[in-house]
Amino acid sequence: MSSAETLPARELVRRPGFGACLAAIAAPELYRNFAIHIFVMLPAAMVMCVIGRWMDSRLGLAPLVEGPLATGLGLGLIGVGGFWVWYVYGYLYLSGGGSPGTHVDGGPTALVDTGPYTVIRHPSVLGKLAGVMGLGLVFQTASFELAFVPVLVLYSVVTNRLLQERFCDARFGPRYAAYRAVVPMLLPRPSGLARWWRDEAALPEDAPRAVASEQPAGIWMEFRGYLVGLVLLIGLFAGMAWLAGA
Repeated sequence: MSSAETLPARELVRRPGFGACLAAIAAPELYRNFAIHIFVMLPAAMVMCVIGRWMDSRLGLAPLVEGPLATGLGLGLIGVGGFWVWYVYGYLYLSGGGSPGTHVDGGPTALVDTGPYTVIRHPSVLGKLAGVMGLGLVFQTASFELAFVPVLVLYSVVTNRLLQERFCDARFGPRYAAYRAVVPMLLPRPSGLARWWRDEAALPEDAPRAVASEQPAGIWMEFRGYLVGLVLLIGLFAGMAWLAGA
């Protein structure tokens, strides 16, 4: 998709309901995003967990939680994280007019600053973080939870700022800069939680809503960047595990 391509008009819902957000998964743009997580990111995280088990054995580390309790807690975190991602993806799709994946449909066409997006700029990351931590519990690997997860969080911060938010800056300009100044990236503030509780937007309600008419060039670079990053992370973790027992 080129920067000159005009976006199709869609009816946007300023504050979509919870049920509508869940029902939005029927849209091809959303279930294709979930397919990517299932067939690309989930296997990558599982490979990282296997490397974590290898690192545990080389360092003589015991699991943080063992047995059925670890499996139960892990599956619970995966379920909660997946459900949260499902909800916020639906919210973004209905309120922003596009899926989270620029490689699928070019991404949102309108700036979303209500609901969970009035608390943090990337609420889906919290669900993904819960999911990978749960996966580490299922695999019962201490190295993954203590060493790999912090690196994954740093990876999310860097890629969100350099990939996702670069496109938001190009789409929405000063309006997104104002939003970024008010709403933190990943760590909620009490003021943001209070806004969500009161159903308030992060930016003034009477200001014109930022809606893009064209997509910026290079939207596929985001997906390619994530794939390259996952491969590099797997290599990094494998190197860490090898050095741990050297």
